[in-house]
Amino acid sequence: MEINKELKHIAEYQNSILPRHQKRTADAIEIIVNDAIESLKNGTFNFKSFLHLDLNQNGKHRQIIMYKPFSPEALLCIFLKRVLDRKFHISYPNRNEYIRTLFDTTAAIKDMSDYTIFKFDFSNFFNTVSSEYVYHNYIQSASLERYQDKLMADFVHATKYTFAGLNTSNILCEIIARDFDQRLVQRFSKHGIILYKRYIDDGIMMLNRYVDRDDCLAMVNDVIKEVFLSPKDSKLAQCKTALNLSKVRYIAGRYLEVSGPSETFDFLGYEFELTKILKKQQQKTEFRYGITQAKIDKYTQKIEDIVKEYVASPQKDIELLRHRIKAFTHRSVYQISRYKSVIWKNKGFIANYCELRFRMNFLTNATEDFLKNAVIKAFANQGVPIPYFLKGNRDESIYSLYNNMQNYRTLLFVELIGINHGTLKKMCRQIGIDVSGDKGYDGLVRDYLIKVKVGH
Repeated sequence: MEINKELKHIAEYQNSILPRHQKRTADAIEIIVNDAIESLKNGTFNFKSFLHLDLNQNGKHRQIIMYKPFSPEALLCIFLKRVLDRKFHISYPNRNEYIRTLFDTTAAIKDMSDYTIFKFDFSNFFNTVSSEYVYHNYIQSASLERYQDKLMADFVHATKYTFAGLNTSNILCEIIARDFDQRLVQRFSKHGIILYKRYIDDGIMMLNRYVDRDDCLAMVNDVIKEVFLSPKDSKLAQCKTALNLSKVRYIAGRYLEVSGPSETFDFLGYEFELTKILKKQQQKTEFRYGITQAKIDKYTQKIEDIVKEYVASPQKDIELLRHRIKAFTHRSVYQISRYKSVIWKNKGFIANYCELRFRMNFLTNATEDFLKNAVIKAFANQGVPIPYFLKGNRDESIYSLYNNMQNYRTLLFVELIGINHGTLKKMCRQIGIDVSGDKGYDGLVRDYLIKVKVGH
């Protein structure tokens, strides 16, 4: 890998993903790249020069560290991530693929007489994994080029941990977590493991037989000790990786009682509800599916915020309200250009929880109520009369999350196969977007999605 060319590609790509008004000129990018090359050549970069930032996302307070955008340290950090990606060939988890596999496995255990479900969660995962530990135990022996190895050593000794916000943190965590995954599956192989998935810090396994909760917990903790907590050099920053015991969930099929109380577990925002039933003189497990209460609350608040903004607005723009409700209750699909490629974006509640559309007859009560009534309730909660576009048959409404989930309704902003340019202009005019000038189709899509609160 020729580092000068790589740094140029990194700078150009980082520039390509910025909003138009923040993009650097070609000359500015050239200066940025030259600064990074000179900094590397002269050894003047400083991996300790990261910034501490406090983020508040959906009511959760998070601390991250990052380098100043386009600084030599930022470019070199991304370079190191690419080096590790190519050397270790880490397969990053795909949320939708994992969820599909989980749904399929729940279908398989319905008829099992006995089974065990064990879900766990690492506590503050990124901030507890030592980058020094990962380097000395996994990377140092990976035969990197000499200058790459030296640069990596400088980086890990400066940062110490895989802090959230650093471009390298995900790959460093996945390198050591891959070892954890392999050892954990091997440990449970004698206990009938039929499913194991880990998505960053969330893990779940299903066994086709009964295993005691304490035994499950002990085996997972033993593997954590083997992988994360076996120091070979006391001078290195040590991993502090541990389970969040408050999020451990254990369900044994034998303890479910026919017509007794249900048990639940969640994974990646989905909720699974299990009940034991008697069917044809045989005991079977019935599953119901939904989203967690935390996610219901989150999306309920988003709908209410849309209504609140309408109420607070002097203009009382009913068409803007209609478009925002429509966008919220649909899946939005569009394309964006990233450097030398085109990326498809798929946004919205329906996109995030698309597996539910195959199980509409088996929804949890809370999820069914949310899908059918959340929009109407938002207006009632704000004391706003039901607008004209929500009147009529709710079972056929295109503003109903339930109907749109069932029919997988999509706003497809791709000119040749979806909403055409003329229709898009009309939609923009309806909510006060200026369609004159040279914005083009993609520019109008961006303006529309931002105004209806989908984001771009």
